[in-house]
Amino acid sequence: MSVKTEVFKIVTIEFKTSSQCEEVNKIALNDFEVDGIEEFSMEEERVDEILGERAYSGGDVPESVIDEVVDISANEDVKKFNYFFFQGDISRAEEFAKALDQMDLSYEIKEEEYSDWNEVWKKHYAPIEVTDELSVIPEWFKEDDYKTNDNNIYIIPGMGFGTGEHETTYLCLKHYMAVKDDFKDKDLCLDFGCGSGILGIGAVKKNNMLVDFVDIDPAALDNCHENLKLNLVEDRLNGHRLIARKRFSVDDKYKLVFANILKHVLLSEKDLLLESLDDGAYLILSGILNEQVDDILEEYKSLKKIDVLSKGDWSAILMKKD
Repeated sequence: MSVKTEVFKIVTIEFKTSSQCEEVNKIALNDFEVDGIEEFSMEEERVDEILGERAYSGGDVPESVIDEVVDISANEDVKKFNYFFFQGDISRAEEFAKALDQMDLSYEIKEEEYSDWNEVWKKHYAPIEVTDELSVIPEWFKEDDYKTNDNNIYIIPGMGFGTGEHETTYLCLKHYMAVKDDFKDKDLCLDFGCGSGILGIGAVKKNNMLVDFVDIDPAALDNCHENLKLNLVEDRLNGHRLIARKRFSVDDKYKLVFANILKHVLLSEKDLLLESLDDGAYLILSGILNEQVDDILEEYKSLKKIDVLSKGDWSAILMKKD
């Protein structure tokens, strides 16, 4: 049972590599049940400096400038760090810190008043525009028509299951929007390693596809279920399935498959993912570091490569089964 306190704690960690960041994220989620993770790849002062150089001091920054900031952050010697949020039983933060000591990682623990939890958590999330026709919106920004607004995916951020903030999620949605006109009503979609369900929800909202959401983590499926209810009116919830990985087998062929997972899982699940594809289907792979792209392309060479998009340290591949 969680021990309620009047404060919550934020552990800030500086990372030297993206793989190190991924490893610590898994430890935080699986071993210490962290209540939230937010990733950053550049210090605010450096972002302000770059925007200042380009004469942006307020208002909406064009996506081209945001992409430029991301590219600069990837190429410069800038800090990469995450915020890890702990509420309730905040002794988990101290135990987490002990594990970090053994990994020789630099970190800082900050304590905040519990009454400020929502505002501190929320300030790290803002609407994200993927294209002119699709945005990802934290649930507290939802409009009156949010359940019928198919240009917006609404997400309850939590537990690092995918909020659109991470490059891999953003890139998958970019790929999808580039080919969305190739799908029709009730086509089948597989969101493999669904996490929050953001990718599959996008396929429902933009193409009214029928989606199977598959994940190894029951907590992720719970988060996905909540996001489905947040985004869709009752009659549009019908026909979709949430499936634990150990119970999933390929009984249907899919016109679109998302697999936003890590390289070793993309390799171990290759046969299943290839088997799941219908003729003419698209496969979108991500969770891939830039230097891993060629290895993944070689493993999936039976498919036609359509495009590779990159953002920061990460890439996503769009492929098609001829």
